[in-house]
Amino acid sequence: SLLYQIEAANNDLTGTLEPLRNLSQLVYLNAANNGLTGTLEPLRNLSQLVYLLVSNNNLNGTLEPLRDLSMLSNGIMYLLLSNNNFRGHIPAELGKLSNLKILFLHNNGLSGPIPSSFAHLESINEINLGNNSLTGGIPPELGRLQYMEYLILHSNNLTGTIPASLANCSSLKNIRLSKNKLTGTVTQIDFLQLRSLESFSVNGNQLGGEFPVSVYNCTELKLLDLSSNEFSQKLPDNYEYSQPVLLELRVLKLSSNKFGGSVPAWVWKLPELQVLDLSHNSFTGMCPTNLSGLESFIRLEPSPDDAVGGSSLIDNFIPVRVEVDGGKLLEQISIEAKGSRLELEYVLETLFSIDLSYNQLFGRLAYALGDLRGLTYLKLTHNNFSGEIPQVFGDLLRLQSLDLSANHLTGKIPAVLSRASLSYLNLSYNFLEGEIPTANAFSTRYDISSFKPGNDQLCGAPLETTCAAQDSNAVGSSATLRAPSFELLDGTFWRAFEIGIPIGFVIVIGVVIGTLRTMPCARHWLLHTKDFPRHFSKGGYGVFNEPT
Repeated sequence: SLLYQIEAANNDLTGTLEPLRNLSQLVYLNAANNGLTGTLEPLRNLSQLVYLLVSNNNLNGTLEPLRDLSMLSNGIMYLLLSNNNFRGHIPAELGKLSNLKILFLHNNGLSGPIPSSFAHLESINEINLGNNSLTGGIPPELGRLQYMEYLILHSNNLTGTIPASLANCSSLKNIRLSKNKLTGTVTQIDFLQLRSLESFSVNGNQLGGEFPVSVYNCTELKLLDLSSNEFSQKLPDNYEYSQPVLLELRVLKLSSNKFGGSVPAWVWKLPELQVLDLSHNSFTGMCPTNLSGLESFIRLEPSPDDAVGGSSLIDNFIPVRVEVDGGKLLEQISIEAKGSRLELEYVLETLFSIDLSYNQLFGRLAYALGDLRGLTYLKLTHNNFSGEIPQVFGDLLRLQSLDLSANHLTGKIPAVLSRASLSYLNLSYNFLEGEIPTANAFSTRYDISSFKPGNDQLCGAPLETTCAAQDSNAVGSSATLRAPSFELLDGTFWRAFEIGIPIGFVIVIGVVIGTLRTMPCARHWLLHTKDFPRHFSKGGYGVFNEPT
């Protein structure tokens, strides 16, 4: 009964918490990352508990035993119950834990509302309720939590608007409200007060309105994700600012919204940017000719050692954060690359991705893209780009995925593309021609879907059309008129014939109407057909016999 600390994490322990029922002096319990089952009932009367770390087990039942625990032990500072099978509502009594610093209830099956009593957690630093089935709105009372740095409520069924009062939480570093059913706008949030904000993610909601201009004031912001909402209108330019904005931003995701107009200049001048996703919008205009502002894409530095130094026991159970550690941005994101969606637990320093697909961009592909030597994924599909694929793409030696499909690209595939270590290539639905490059096994790396449909004038492996056969067809098509090409007759000729029929019909009708308007005699003949025999009664029949 005098035992006050149990350190049993990261084992293969099974069974329940029942043996702990009478440890009335227990202050520290760390049994995380095991295979424990059962409920929290044996802990109900442990009034001295300060640290309760039981994440990553198979515990079940409700959080109802915490009602008594919170009333008996106001000294609880760490309550980590994530990654279990808890059900039911979150007890409002948890709001009485005035010394609580970290509350992790994520990845369970909890339901019901977020208790407004959480406003009394005056010492709270992190609240993570993500990936549950919580309903109702985000309590505006949370705006009283001056020391809160992390508010993680993603992947629930929360409704209503985002409280403007969150701007009062001046210590906030990470706001993650993604994958809920939130409505309204985000312009009501005064980001000017959130100078410490490093990550703001609201993707997968039903938010709308304009881009929040005040986010420019978040000088520490590293991730901004507004994707999969209903934001609209043009992105604002920073013409009112004498200095560049968002100098620390590494991830900008605005995809699947209704943004339009041209992409503002500040987007191409984010020096630390690594992931840019503007796909599935209505952006117009041409690619910029100067991309030197994307400094992180241009500089090539050796990859840092991913090993991380020692950490405290508590830090071992803190989930991924938005901090930069060992060259990694510790933040979960998803990107589309290599023909599928990639879910990333963190952003390595070596990841550089640009996705401008499904917009209305036009013009030639910018030669400046070749300066982005660190580029890993480039997706420009479903736009109106034209012209040839720039030779400078061969300088993108780190490029792993290139998707230029569904544009109006012409010319040959540059042989220098074979220099890149491309594991995914899609050039289909264009108008490319000539032989597919063979250097560095380029023609055998990809299947037909990388080039077809479209590109009817391409030849060589992996296509069935050989370049010799295509050359033969070209010679045949240039033959004299005495030997017309049946392929031409089956294609171009009949297409012209089909187009010519309605045009000819319109011309004939026009001639007839013009004749009727300018020649009264002809008009009379056509309108009074019974007079035809009379007009021709005195005329000759030529080689024809007169009627009997």
